[in-house]
Parts: sequence; C-alpha cells; structure tokens
Amino acid sequence: MLIESDYRDHRIEVNAQHVDGAWDVEVRIRRTLSEDKPHVERVTCRKPTAQIAEERGLIYARRWVDLHGAN
Repeated sequence: MLIESDYRDHRIEVNAQHVDGAWDVEVRIRRTLSEDKPHVERVTCRKPTAQIAEERGLIYARRWVDLHGAN
C-alpha cells in the first residue's frame, strides 16, 4: 500500500490487488480535514508487480486531484 498524506490538500491511498495473474489497484482520494466521502476507484493497470501497479496508481490519483481536486 502506498500512502501520500498531503498532495494538494488531499490524502491518497493506493492498494494493489492481484487479479487474473496481474496487478491492478484501488485508489482512495480524500480531501484533507474534510468529512466528505472519499473518491474510490479501481484502476485496471495490469502490471507485473504490485509495486509497479501502485506507482502507476499514484500517478493516476495525482492526475485526478489535479483535474477534480479544486472543487
């Protein structure tokens, strides 16, 4: 599991999941100091290791925050 505790006032958690012989990730994004529900998404990345999948998931989550996080 990768956790980035403060990316542009958001907490990002990325957890790898082994699916059909490859690794995908579940991403949770929550605004820091907010009671709002987190944005949760399963990202299909089909990577060979959990570490690589989590790194790609973190990149995906940062892009999501860059596009949607200013709300």
